[in-house]
Amino acid sequence: MLRQNWHRLLTHLLSLAPLAMLLFDFFLDNLGANPLRRAMLRTGEVGLILLVASFACTPLASLSGWRPITQLRRALGLYGFLYIVLHFLIYAWLENDLQLDLILRDLGERRAMSVGLIALALLIPLAITSTKGWQRRLGKSWRRLHWLVYLAVPLSVLHFYLLDRDFKGEPLIYAGVVGLLLLIRLPRLLRTASSIHAR
Repeated sequence: MLRQNWHRLLTHLLSLAPLAMLLFDFFLDNLGANPLRRAMLRTGEVGLILLVASFACTPLASLSGWRPITQLRRALGLYGFLYIVLHFLIYAWLENDLQLDLILRDLGERRAMSVGLIALALLIPLAITSTKGWQRRLGKSWRRLHWLVYLAVPLSVLHFYLLDRDFKGEPLIYAGVVGLLLLIRLPRLLRTASSIHAR
């Protein structure tokens, strides 16, 4: 059993490891002078990495021919969503005490915040309906709903890019990877769109 599912076990371990390390650093006071900001940045970046990894599963399966990698897509996406929710909660709750006026001010003044919130809002229905039960309930509508990932992932990268940082190299790498994945997926997307239009 373990031999057949080693890739799933490894995915769970690697996805939970950053959270364990964050908690370890937090309790040992290893997060520097501004621990909340450090925790917010770490959860956000890990969430983005896992989202991009989930987005890459289907193209990698097509290119490599190793189909079991598609079995990791849901777990990676849900772990990515978990970290992004933690990222948002650290910002809204721990940093701003859920003060709506401060959050609204940030949304109005900083494009990164509004883009990030839109990306989070798009991820919520994807996470909720990711189970096989929802897939059965929604039928063909499930696939159409999960097209939201093609907006959510690029917007998550854009949020990272728009943050107030002098060094833009890292977000540009993510943008390049996501752009390449979209390009690989493009023929399949066009076939799916034409079949939907034909109906």
